[in-house]
Amino acid sequence: MNLELRILGWLQGLILGLILAAPLLSPAHMPWGVQILFALSAFQLRQADRRWALRPGMVGWISHIRMAPSRMLPWAASAVVAFIADGGGAATPGAILLAALTCELLLYPLLTRLIGGWQWRRAALAMIGLIAACAIVPAGAMQNIAMFALGVTGCLFWLRGPDGDLRATLAAFGGGFSAIILAFAMPATMALAFPLAVISLIVGCAQATTVRRQLLPWTGHYGAGTGWLQRLRSRPS
Repeated sequence: MNLELRILGWLQGLILGLILAAPLLSPAHMPWGVQILFALSAFQLRQADRRWALRPGMVGWISHIRMAPSRMLPWAASAVVAFIADGGGAATPGAILLAALTCELLLYPLLTRLIGGWQWRRAALAMIGLIAACAIVPAGAMQNIAMFALGVTGCLFWLRGPDGDLRATLAAFGGGFSAIILAFAMPATMALAFPLAVISLIVGCAQATTVRRQLLPWTGHYGAGTGWLQRLRSRPS
């Protein structure tokens, strides 16, 4: 799990760095980076929370809100940069801060309650609906909120899916790169291809961290005093 969180943390830091450098590099592309950051942050937040059982009643909600100020720092920095870059659409300061507050304080606690017990098939259907929603919602805060919901649902889909399956990893990356090619070949599909590419590549990166060689099973016929040593020896070098 630490490796998964570390890789997604590096990716999140890279996207945030590009957003902060947007006034110098390409202010026109800042809205795309902001939407990616919302989806990636939601995915990483849900992934970090998977170790903890939901607390009953309002206790879990209050506990989540108490930790929200530290997570608001990247959004505050992005809003300042958006003000400097004079970005539009999803990259205006108001759109970033309004979406961040809504997602952190309201949407995420609600989603974890509503979809926490779903299996991967229901999560996949919800992802398809949210991809369509990302394409049709008005530009601005609603786009960021929709991408955040897509990131949470995408993480749930990944958590409920196959663990360490190479075919699932290749399918995720294949879907992401296919969406990118489709967007360049047919620019009219950009609104739909962009969220599809984002969530596919995020799921692919997370899935790639769980791909491992098949370990030999422990048969359990060794003595009780040396079983743990024999288990280590039974693993391939």
